[in-house]
Amino acid sequence: MRQPSGAPKRDDEKAVSEIMGVTMLLAMVITTMAGVVVVMQPFMQDLNDNREWTSASVAANQFNDRLLIAAEAPEGSGLVVSSVHLAEIIQPVRLSEIWKISADLSGDDRVTADISSGRVSINSVNGTAAEVRITTTLGQENGSLQNGQGQLSITLDLTGWILVDVFNSEGDIIYRWIQVPLDGIRLSTPLTGGDFTIDLINGARVQQLPNKPVDIFGYPRLDHDLTLNGEYRVSLVLLDTDMVGTGFADDASLELISEGQITFFSDEARNVRIETDFTSEDGRATKYRQEWTDDYDLHRSTGELENYVGFGPYGRISGVEGMTMHPTYATISLDVLLQQVVVK
Repeated sequence: MRQPSGAPKRDDEKAVSEIMGVTMLLAMVITTMAGVVVVMQPFMQDLNDNREWTSASVAANQFNDRLLIAAEAPEGSGLVVSSVHLAEIIQPVRLSEIWKISADLSGDDRVTADISSGRVSINSVNGTAAEVRITTTLGQENGSLQNGQGQLSITLDLTGWILVDVFNSEGDIIYRWIQVPLDGIRLSTPLTGGDFTIDLINGARVQQLPNKPVDIFGYPRLDHDLTLNGEYRVSLVLLDTDMVGTGFADDASLELISEGQITFFSDEARNVRIETDFTSEDGRATKYRQEWTDDYDLHRSTGELENYVGFGPYGRISGVEGMTMHPTYATISLDVLLQQVVVK
């Protein structure tokens, strides 16, 4: 018998209708939520990246400060840094920079030195150079010069710092040349588009986001000033950070131990020459050079170099031969110090 159109539905029909309604509502909710997740995913990734970037930047800044504190500490002492974040992302950067500094220290001669293929070559314009002494971390070697020039084969290990002293016939040091290789620390944090890296090298802090140019927060400690006595002064503090092992993953405590300081220059000098070699290919070398010699370029463009005081190119304007202090005729008080820290 056919049921009237206006007759109420049976209970089983109502249940089926309610189930279908709930199912459709759930499907709509799930679809909406899925759409929200898809739309919000880039924003969530950016939020997470920003959180990781902030955490890494703060940790690197604090760690760099502690490195500089440890570098000033007496040999054998230091401090402990506890940071799970640092322990997960830290690794060494070997031979990150090489610095060469040379200067005439006394007399009127002009001396040059060069080391290549285990040989040191010495040349002096006026021929007053008579003896040469090469010093490394493992010992010394001496040699004689004829007519102010000559070559000396070296059997010492040349992988660490090297100091070359040139003497005149009276035993006075008339010239000094040093080469100092530096290691550093890299903090690497994974982000969505790649690694966010922070290099703590030679007192500087260099950050780089994935596919972005480097940002430099602090430069190597190379400075110049004019003393109250009217004397020009150049100071350079180098920092070598040696990490034991290839990195850390489990231990959240890092020891920063000072290995002492070495003074290479603390003298009046002429013809100061500073050469740098950076292993990175991210443009930081150019940024460093601009930081130190930008005023020179400005004075040169306006034709006012006669009164310029500061760093400028040694020799060719391109700077390929290094930097020197202007005015070049002046006697300069030169201070060069090496600080050494071990991270364990």
